[in-house]
Amino acid sequence: MRLRFVIALFLFAPPAIAECPPLPDRSLARAELLQTLGTAKTFNAGRLAVSDMWTFWRTAPDQAAQEMLDGGIEAIRYGDLTRAQSVLARLVAYCPAYSEGYNQLAFAYFLQEQDDEAERLLMKTLELEPSHFGAFSGLGLIYMRTDRPALAQIYLRRGVAANPWLNERSLLEIAPKGDDL
Repeated sequence: MRLRFVIALFLFAPPAIAECPPLPDRSLARAELLQTLGTAKTFNAGRLAVSDMWTFWRTAPDQAAQEMLDGGIEAIRYGDLTRAQSVLARLVAYCPAYSEGYNQLAFAYFLQEQDDEAERLLMKTLELEPSHFGAFSGLGLIYMRTDRPALAQIYLRRGVAANPWLNERSLLEIAPKGDDL
């Protein structure tokens, strides 16, 4: 009986995933993308730069991580937030240094109004990717939803500083004369 259990466990257990490889050094590409984003002069140029930045962030370290990220994003798109959380939690466990895994997992929690967990994950995203305008925006929205407007404004301003084309810039309060964004 015990032998059958061990055999069944072996046969039906998911295959072990190797350790997540580190992303190659992409700091120059990252800096160029952020520069292009910050200096875009037109709406179309800004939107293209934003799209390029998201493509950069959504490039996972390896195929296994990419499949988890894509599966989590697809689950979010279809509203299957439980599945998204499961898949993306596996991604962050597999690739703990990959910021976009945390950001997408935070988004799944945000959509379920689990703000404490979303906030924790967004802070981790920013620890790994200090210019992640999506994380800044997410924190701003959480702080607005949880009636912390001063914090919301701080994080929304940081988001706009990283991405002048950020959709949530419309949520900024008008700064007093002499204050810069």
